[in-house]
Amino acid sequence: MKRNEIPFTVPIFFALLLAGLLPLGGCQSRQATAELTIAVNAGVEGDALKAAAADYQERFGVRMHVVELPYANLFEKQLVDLVSATGAYDVIMLDDPWFPRYVEDDRLAPLEPMFEQRSLPGPDPDFLPACLAICRHPYQSGQLFALPYVGNSQLFFYRRDLFDKYGLEAPATWSEVLHAARVISEGEAEMYGYVMRAAQGNAVVADFMPLLWAFGAEMFDPDGNPAVSSPQGVAALEFMLELGRFTPPGYASFNADEVNAHLLQGTAAMSINWPAWIPAVDDPSKSRVIGKIAFAPMPGEKNSGVAEIGNWLLAIPRGSRNPERAFDFLLWATSAEQMKLSAARGNPPTRLSVFQDSELLEQYRSYPVQLESLRSSRPRPRTPRWNEVENAFGIYLSKANTGELSAAEAMQRANAEIAKIVKRQP
Repeated sequence: MKRNEIPFTVPIFFALLLAGLLPLGGCQSRQATAELTIAVNAGVEGDALKAAAADYQERFGVRMHVVELPYANLFEKQLVDLVSATGAYDVIMLDDPWFPRYVEDDRLAPLEPMFEQRSLPGPDPDFLPACLAICRHPYQSGQLFALPYVGNSQLFFYRRDLFDKYGLEAPATWSEVLHAARVISEGEAEMYGYVMRAAQGNAVVADFMPLLWAFGAEMFDPDGNPAVSSPQGVAALEFMLELGRFTPPGYASFNADEVNAHLLQGTAAMSINWPAWIPAVDDPSKSRVIGKIAFAPMPGEKNSGVAEIGNWLLAIPRGSRNPERAFDFLLWATSAEQMKLSAARGNPPTRLSVFQDSELLEQYRSYPVQLESLRSSRPRPRTPRWNEVENAFGIYLSKANTGELSAAEAMQRANAEIAKIVKRQP
């Protein structure tokens, strides 16, 4: 595509608007909205959006201010702006579990009226339904408050060469994962059959949720009461502890870096992982297992396997000083053409057409499995208190993995703590 061409998927109205041939409410308004401030995550996801912002500035003459913040600080900084409505940011990049908290008390601008103002029917059907569902409040059926930018969902990584060596099939159930972990650990010197992260907080919860769901448990019952201490929940944690017998020592303090170090150095055979680590697997400067790791959907057990979705979304704070320009940028950044560029920079897409792009399929061999995983993925519980719930739950899961608590005791204590958090919810 030539640099001065408008992408063919953008409606003519929007193309003229971006070219400056249609006013945004008069010359005075146009001048007042000629700049945008964007808050992005410091990482590969944010790098792609930073590059998109630079392209947008060069192409349309809108001055782009990018505020890059590490993950640990991004939530707090954005929430302060949303609560106070200071207008510090015109566009925010947010992790999808934060969305229920952000959308409280009308803190995000609804997008449907902006689509209507441009005579657009809404987000086009090229977006995957699972990705759009987490942009709505209430979940799936409510009003649209964001657009999905990065299509993360968990995958199951496994050493295909070792599975072939021992006559093992790609695991369809967690029982098969445990069997493979035992066989490989016993048959390979200096090799662990599995590696997982069980550090307190997000790390252990992210690795545990697919097990919780596969064993038929839920974090909350239909009435919204905590339910992790159910027999199914306890069985899921007991299984995690059994799997821990074939995991490297110290895994109860592992985060993503330690898990991926074992995978890349060839000292572990399987793990749950995120797509962001796939390029490193085939990078000779980082990996000793070039071409040996394969990818599969999440295993099941009592229930079908399901991955945790981890999309990054783009939204407009209610306090934005430039909502019209901000919406123009959202449409442009999430268009098929721009999302393909973002994918080439390392971000999983949220559009079907980008997953099926022939050039990207040659570049990313995992795309068919990623698409399958994303389509069937599910979000973490849609509660505005998720950060607090995850932290409390993670403490007790980690304590069980260190041997400090039994599975039953850990789940009982976690259930009680989550109940206190939910009770405080307004």
